[in-house]
Amino acid sequence: MPLFTSLKARATGSRLWIGNQTVSETSGRNITGEVSAQLLKSLQSNLVMIGHAERRQLFDDDNSVVAQLEQAALSRLRILYCVGESQVKKDRKELRAFLNRQLRPLSKVNSPLLVAYEPVFSIGAKGKPADPKYVASALEIIAENLERGGKSQVPIIYGGSVSAQNAATYSALPNCHGLFVGRSAWSARGFASVFRAGYRGFSGVKRQR
Repeated sequence: MPLFTSLKARATGSRLWIGNQTVSETSGRNITGEVSAQLLKSLQSNLVMIGHAERRQLFDDDNSVVAQLEQAALSRLRILYCVGESQVKKDRKELRAFLNRQLRPLSKVNSPLLVAYEPVFSIGAKGKPADPKYVASALEIIAENLERGGKSQVPIIYGGSVSAQNAATYSALPNCHGLFVGRSAWSARGFASVFRAGYRGFSGVKRQR
């Protein structure tokens, strides 16, 4: 939040979206220190992230996540909603049940929406790249869930140890509409490298179709 306004100003005239990493689960009125959805909307935030793995682990339980979604939706904020399991689930039925549970709160969300799949075991400094076949299976489950809920047009992006070396592989997977990149894109050079690799993978799939 402290860097938001300066980044927003620098992005003026570009096609970049500048957003926020979390939002208050309350209306923000008369609650000291809370950053409300109304405030983010008034600052022309392009999106807000809800349900990130670190937030779920340290701060936000299921009720908090639902309340944040409700507040963001009331202010018509675009939502980047994160889901992901903490450990590899070899049983597809178990993986489906877990992801469907995390996706359930979206049934009442009518705001513009993106869904980010980020397996927790694959994010952060100690994360390891997930097997692309495993990722493809999870993305398929998410896509099926969204379709059942009348949200088949919602983009799904993948994050988890994405780098210039594997971005093309992940971006070429079915049901992957973009990448959710962390430390590999912290520098301008790193961002450009990952972007080019991811775009090659995505555009290659488009040409095949």
